Amino acid sequence: MASMIQPKARRYLPGLLLTAVLLMVSATAAQAQTSTADSLAAWQKVSSVLTHPRCLNCHQPNVPKQGDNRQIHVPLVVRGPAGHGVGAMTCGSCHNASNNPTSRTPGAPHWHLAPASMNWEGLSDRELCLMLKDPKRNGKRTPEALVTHMANDGLVLWGWEAGAGRESVPMPHKEFVDHLKVWVAGGTACPK
Repeated sequence: MASMIQPKARRYLPGLLLTAVLLMVSATAAQAQTSTADSLAAWQKVSSVLTHPRCLNCHQPNVPKQGDNRQIHVPLVVRGPAGHGVGAMTCGSCHNASNNPTSRTPGAPHWHLAPASMNWEGLSDRELCLMLKDPKRNGKRTPEALVTHMANDGLVLWGWEAGAGRESVPMPHKEFVDHLKVWVAGGTACPK
């Protein structure tokens, strides 16, 4: 092909090829920046759900909170060794596999406090993001496994079916999962 190019034009070929390569690299970098920006924007939406009382009330160090005003759980319950309370005051003593409309006691499958490593109380958006990405603190989950967990776990899903008198999570579950997927696809970007 080089023999078909006229000699005068041949000297410009290396420069044209270099320009084409630089443009391709630049386009790839711009796409990566967009993915990071999309991931950060998605994280803001994800964080708005994770810091809502439906999630945060059980992501506590030792004592669950309750209600939209996040008061200390009444009666007083403490974590216990497995996150299910202690003695006669276990989560399952009152909370069943579904909401109880008569007593207004919330319920979902395997009702319990989140693992102590997943305490979100007082964390900034950045700290929450970093914690969620850390398998040592997120239940040994990959980012993809986090999506599966938050898309399918019955206790997580309860946040969208909280029962009468409780504010549900601030966006539809499918939208939340879609934002979670964008966050993961963009590299689980965290705010600075």
